[in-house]
Amino acid sequence: MTNPFIIDILEQPAAVRRAVERFDTPALAGTRASGFERVVITGMGSSLHAGYIAWLTLARAGVPAWHIDAGELLHQASDLVNKRTLLIMISQSGRSAEILELLDKVVPGRLICITNDTSSPLAECSQAVVQMHAGDEATVSSKTYTTTLAVAQLAARQLAGQSLDAPRAELIQATDTMAHYLEGWRDRVAQLSSAVGVPQRFVIIGRGSSLAAVHTAALILKEGAKVQAEGLGAGQFRHGPLELTDERLTALILAGEGKTRPLNERLASELRGYGANTHTVGTSGTGGVADIVCPTAHGAGLPVVEIIPLQLLVVALAEATGIVPGQFRYSGKVTTTQ
Repeated sequence: MTNPFIIDILEQPAAVRRAVERFDTPALAGTRASGFERVVITGMGSSLHAGYIAWLTLARAGVPAWHIDAGELLHQASDLVNKRTLLIMISQSGRSAEILELLDKVVPGRLICITNDTSSPLAECSQAVVQMHAGDEATVSSKTYTTTLAVAQLAARQLAGQSLDAPRAELIQATDTMAHYLEGWRDRVAQLSSAVGVPQRFVIIGRGSSLAAVHTAALILKEGAKVQAEGLGAGQFRHGPLELTDERLTALILAGEGKTRPLNERLASELRGYGANTHTVGTSGTGGVADIVCPTAHGAGLPVVEIIPLQLLVVALAEATGIVPGQFRYSGKVTTTQ
């Protein structure tokens, strides 16, 4: 097995554990979100989606925070950033086009970056650097996404003045179950191929923290398997897209955890009743039924593990359609053109 994308997927448990164990809390020492008028979290692609969890963490702590893609922040909303703003930029390379132009255009009160390259222009301009510790990544985002999820949650909790003990433990536990889950990756790819097939219409649905995986999965399915997929919040799906539902629709619904899990499972049952090829993705043993099981995790660990079966689905769909999984045709690891 030499496919670089699959290798990167299999290296994730070690990468996430490394990111958690090496999380550099002194880099954020003395910085609290409450000391700023607002927090703005930005990035592009999977970096942006991974930042959603940090935004959710801060929002739940009562922090006035924005989560906006770097292109829109640059061209449409740069006035959000001023000397009373704590700006968190997320970029695995620290060199993408929008990030570099933002560094020239905006002057925040404090700049924190989350990056995999500490020698990048982004890291050099930042007052605090949170390193992903993902190691080299060859193709479509996998371990840079999951390591970002891990360190972004820790950073957001620290900025909100919260303890890191519980999320650290939840993340470490998740790396153990990820490693066990991925030991049988080839069988899991075969199961996903059988269950999902090659969709005519494809939607991935979730709520809350699961939205990071929802949007990232839709992204990497397009990028890594050349399959058109749309990621939507479950509530938004009911406001119009529900009318697409028939036997031509394939829907993956991330079960999540907590009070909204029954809502997601009810939607899955409803879509099955309308004839859609519908699957619930989730952990086992937390109530309800998930027919596509992801590694067991909870709390801070759940967003990290939810993406794993969806990454393997990229492999399944690429192989089913004669595509090399994760191979770029027109772009590359770093997007240098807006």
